[in-house]
Amino acid sequence: MTEWKGRTEMTFIQFNNTICERDMDLLFAEAALTDPGFGRLLIDKTDLAGKPFTVTAAELSKSDSKLGESDITLIMDINGVRHGFLIEDKIDAIAMPSQHDRYVSRGKKGIRSGDYESFRIFIICPRKYAESDEEANLYEHILTYEECRDYFAGNSDPLSCLRSRQLDQAISKAKKPPTGQIDEKANEFLRQYISYQKEHYPFLDLSTGEDRNGWWTQYRTELGSVYINHKMREGHVDLTFPKAADKSNQARIIADWIRDHGVAETSVVKTKKSVMIRVNVPRLDIQKGLEAVNRDELDQCFQIISRLADFANMIAMTASIVSR
Repeated sequence: MTEWKGRTEMTFIQFNNTICERDMDLLFAEAALTDPGFGRLLIDKTDLAGKPFTVTAAELSKSDSKLGESDITLIMDINGVRHGFLIEDKIDAIAMPSQHDRYVSRGKKGIRSGDYESFRIFIICPRKYAESDEEANLYEHILTYEECRDYFAGNSDPLSCLRSRQLDQAISKAKKPPTGQIDEKANEFLRQYISYQKEHYPFLDLSTGEDRNGWWTQYRTELGSVYINHKMREGHVDLTFPKAADKSNQARIIADWIRDHGVAETSVVKTKKSVMIRVNVPRLDIQKGLEAVNRDELDQCFQIISRLADFANMIAMTASIVSR
């Protein structure tokens, strides 16, 4: 480590183009729990400004099967009164129709269930997003990534430096919100799919947020940049090795091993940059909704995703042991 302008300069995690909203959700939730100054940024955007507070709870991806998902839910205690802060986090994802309205509905439901006595609704996003997206401006309270970055940059501790650097990288990714359209039926299917996954297969690391069309979903693995795509309409689950198009022979050996261990209909697919180990699964009719999907076929899809995730994670674990 070296001293630089009064701060400790150190090696930072480099997210580059892989940074996603889940990474930012974790940053904001952890900061709210551990850094009173960050909590003050939120409080002072509301009618509660200046009041002493304690953040007593933080929850990621709090979801409701009918009302969708809140990215971050904080409970702020002020003089014994609990206030819910329901936060939508955006880097550059398409805004969903009625997304703000569903936050209001979830907030009201939280009051009825006794989670808190009142609630405030936020969006945290890059400034460019706030300036150019109509849905973003429906939120009563906006905290920009730039405001968060400037706050952390003003602190000298290593964790604040890390957070500032991560925010810089997220801001650089967010050139402007995409202009694609949300298909309401496809989005409704996706939200039901996510709810089912969380209830029945919570150990899977789903990276796709609810603000998408339900054509493909993506899952992280512990094997670095390797990920799994569930291509629902096509009936494929692909274990994808990015930038490995020249490794198709090795991928065939892996595919043979997976096939020999009980996963039938396994093949290797090569694209311009990547190579994928593909397993055929039942096709899902997105337009008819999840309620029309045969549950055995749906579970078959998730079981294949689980098998491929286990395989990738086993490789990652083996590599970590060997490297020690």
